[in-house]
Amino acid sequence: MKIHGSCHQRARSLRLMWLGGSAVVAMLAAPAEAQEDGTSTADIIVTGSRIASPALTSPSPLQVLTSETLENNGVVNIQDALQQNPAIGLPGLSRTTTANTTNPGLSTVNLRNLGPDRTLVLIDGRRSVAGVPGTAQVDLSMIPTPFVERVDVLTGGASAVYGSDAVAGVVNFIYKKKFEGVLLNAQAGISERGDDRQMVVNGTFGHNFADGRGNFMIYGGYVKEGAVDARSRSFSARDYTSLGTIQRVAGNSDANLTAAQNIFTPFYNPSNVGPGGIFVIGSQTNRVIQPDGTFRAYNAATDGWNRAEWGLLASPSERITFAGRVNFDVNDSVNVFTEVTYSNVVTKGRMEASPMRTDSALGAFTGTNGFYPIQSRVLVPGGNGATVLVNNPFVPQAVLDAATDRTGDGLKDLSFLLRTTAFAPGTRTIPTERDNFRAVLGATVDLGSSWKFDAYYQYGFTKQNQSMSGLANLYNLAEGLQVITDVYDFDRDGSTTDAVCANADARARGCVPINVYGAGKLTQEMVDYLEVSMQRNSKQSMHVAAANLTGTLFNLPGGPVQIAVGAEYRKEESRDIFDPLTNAARNGYVQLTDTAGSFDVKEAYGELVVPILSDTPFFQSLTLRGAARMSDYSTVGTFYAWNAGVEWAPVEDIRFRAVYAHAVRAPNIGELFAAQAAGIVTITDPCQGITLSTQGAIADNCRAVPGILANIQQNGSFTLTQADLSGVGGITAANPDIREETGKTLTLGVVINPRSIPALRNLTFTADYFDIRLEDAISRVPAATVLNKCYREGLADFCQFVTRRTEASGAYSIGSVEQVVRGLINSGGSFSRGLDFTLNYSHQLFDGTASLSGAWTHLLKNGFRALTGDPYDNTMGELGTPRDSVNVGINWANDDFGITINNEYMGPQVLDYENFQTLYRLADGSVPDSKYFRIKSKIYTDMQIRFTSIANFEFFMGAKNMFDVKRPPVWGGLPGNVNGTYDVLGRRFYTGVRVKL
Repeated sequence: MKIHGSCHQRARSLRLMWLGGSAVVAMLAAPAEAQEDGTSTADIIVTGSRIASPALTSPSPLQVLTSETLENNGVVNIQDALQQNPAIGLPGLSRTTTANTTNPGLSTVNLRNLGPDRTLVLIDGRRSVAGVPGTAQVDLSMIPTPFVERVDVLTGGASAVYGSDAVAGVVNFIYKKKFEGVLLNAQAGISERGDDRQMVVNGTFGHNFADGRGNFMIYGGYVKEGAVDARSRSFSARDYTSLGTIQRVAGNSDANLTAAQNIFTPFYNPSNVGPGGIFVIGSQTNRVIQPDGTFRAYNAATDGWNRAEWGLLASPSERITFAGRVNFDVNDSVNVFTEVTYSNVVTKGRMEASPMRTDSALGAFTGTNGFYPIQSRVLVPGGNGATVLVNNPFVPQAVLDAATDRTGDGLKDLSFLLRTTAFAPGTRTIPTERDNFRAVLGATVDLGSSWKFDAYYQYGFTKQNQSMSGLANLYNLAEGLQVITDVYDFDRDGSTTDAVCANADARARGCVPINVYGAGKLTQEMVDYLEVSMQRNSKQSMHVAAANLTGTLFNLPGGPVQIAVGAEYRKEESRDIFDPLTNAARNGYVQLTDTAGSFDVKEAYGELVVPILSDTPFFQSLTLRGAARMSDYSTVGTFYAWNAGVEWAPVEDIRFRAVYAHAVRAPNIGELFAAQAAGIVTITDPCQGITLSTQGAIADNCRAVPGILANIQQNGSFTLTQADLSGVGGITAANPDIREETGKTLTLGVVINPRSIPALRNLTFTADYFDIRLEDAISRVPAATVLNKCYREGLADFCQFVTRRTEASGAYSIGSVEQVVRGLINSGGSFSRGLDFTLNYSHQLFDGTASLSGAWTHLLKNGFRALTGDPYDNTMGELGTPRDSVNVGINWANDDFGITINNEYMGPQVLDYENFQTLYRLADGSVPDSKYFRIKSKIYTDMQIRFTSIANFEFFMGAKNMFDVKRPPVWGGLPGNVNGTYDVLGRRFYTGVRVKL
């Protein structure tokens, strides 16, 4: 322990030394680019406006990520670089959040934590087809990183300029243009633990032709990212649950102080569902059938099955990308261009073996609470309708003797839930292939007298083919479980002692009798009869045609009044098709129904820039801006978006800006056309732990449910297993009447670039206040909201969406939640308010250039209202939404050497107060001190060293999470997306070479 503590102290000291180095560089020198207010001899179009200007200024807060920054951080997937921006929230989908889901390998972006559907992703100011079927979420893994010149991150509503989905802001990828030469890049990486192997090889070639009137660029790249097994990290190798969640007592009790103190203490809590299964035999629940045919109560110490070790922390992927661009000046006034990008991604997710169950909406026997007969009435041949009672020969005698008739049909029955570990390779694997294609053809025309016209047509599609192995055909399971001894030789094989399926029609279809009574009983023939794979085929396509006209209307004393007008037509189609078993909820895993739909939208917009004053005392410049857009959707009708802004520079060094935007998002195809589906969710049951003597409205509401009362009488308190909490059916209901949502955003800011001070002219500082209010937000009601509305608030309208078991079945306890219906609604809205600060500075230092860049987001308010009229649910500072996020990067380079150090700070966070902390009330009704629910702040440090002394060659090496900062101890049962918030892979290294010719 002393040795460990010493190492920890040295690592902490070293980390502080690096941070101190950042501060030293900040004081001695600092960076390089006045990213917003530099000047240029050519007109520039900045993200957030369609009007070109010689000054690189943005009316809304704009942060820029350059290609040099991407190179200096060893970026393989561009999402990794974006996630270091404090304005960007939890990734909706990423390698480490989807490895155990049906969407492995996807990468999306989520500005302000308002949801990835509210962040509009553009390529060169134009929309890109979504990578997630039925949504507007672009898969960032399809973007060829070396083809990117810069990334503009615009925070604030921009629907008036770009249309729907830009409620939280815009991420605009600007591709390289008119590149000439050869750029080759090779990079390899590996984690300290020997996994997460990465290999990158790509090349870009550009050449001018026709005496410089034309240019073509081609790019080809290959990226391979290796898998990271959950078992390879101590925090994910076992099925850990928070000890505090187990110790929590329902109602008000001082025992909850001890529970709160143990919130971050792990407790090994394996699944009670293993290869041998859990049975309900008569009145006896949670029974394990032993190899000798006897049965006993489940024992967690010997029978528990560790689900965690079979999953992935990060999914593997292979990605091939090709891109090309051609520009050609037909004459001095006309330029035509075309651009094509194609990307193919192959990935494979992995999950633990699937549950195979008899009960619930996802079980083989839905109408009998999961109970199926182990006896059959067999018609006697020639017996004039007489029947004989025949037992299932696979059922051990001890089990048969103890079984009872639970369904009332006069036949003994059982129910069970087991793992399909007999289905090779013993896990569910999810191989997925995605193809993304995008093509643009356009032209720009200089009409003279400052007027320019441009038009383009764009087509794109994303196709996905996916499967999931290791599932069970529930039709076959239901037929195969009803077995008899072939007393009348129905199969004509000469034997009257063998086992056959009881149903004659099933036998005719090739039914195989199934033996599940003890681990290892399933033969290969039985597996072949049961095993199926989920099949999914998706395609999303987008057609866009747009035309824009910009120019100067007239001149004012402050400068030219500029205008941009345009029209756009867009059509989107999406289909997401599943196999029949998945459609019908008969694969034992989920129900996913086919979704197909389309919409088109006709839009017209206008933008105006009015320079009121310039070059006068206290008014170096004063400019008014405004934009408006009308959108006519085939689905939800016509609506309008607009914004208005002002920029004022009292002197050359300081510029103030303000923008108010009314942004709109139309519902996407999935939100409009998706049919009802069933899946598995994990819940916190508000009734857990309630006893017969627990006081309060919640206890009364819970005990009013017969199943809960019976559980309490049986166990002394309402007791649930891991399966009861993590195997709950979640029914997602559609809502064809969903309407658009509205975002109202206000940003106020200042940009300081002291050009008049020679030593500081390379300094840019920005400070911005933002206030985003999202009204009628389209959202799916969380399961926690449904349960709390029913039991905490006693609202019967919500209790109808909760189905509880009236008796024990398989691994599930009596009174446990069988399913929760989660509807799609226009909610009470979301809110985000805070401050953004950025700093960029560069200076010559020690025969090189030193630079500093920093970004800090400080939240003042963040939260939502689940339903209209609900109280405000504060999420500021809760897990996934730190109040303070900071990124500081330092860089120094000369002709021979370069070094980059990047530090990412995440402030302390706490677990959800309203829906979690309040479950731990003490005897006096208070909640334990928040320190028991707090996660400490984290600092991640990345570093890269470059050697550039050989002409045209650059050798580099780097480390990510250099100090191996551990994931916090957020165990099962605790709320929040821990793997999306923190690094889970640990320290990793990379090295490579770039060749520029």
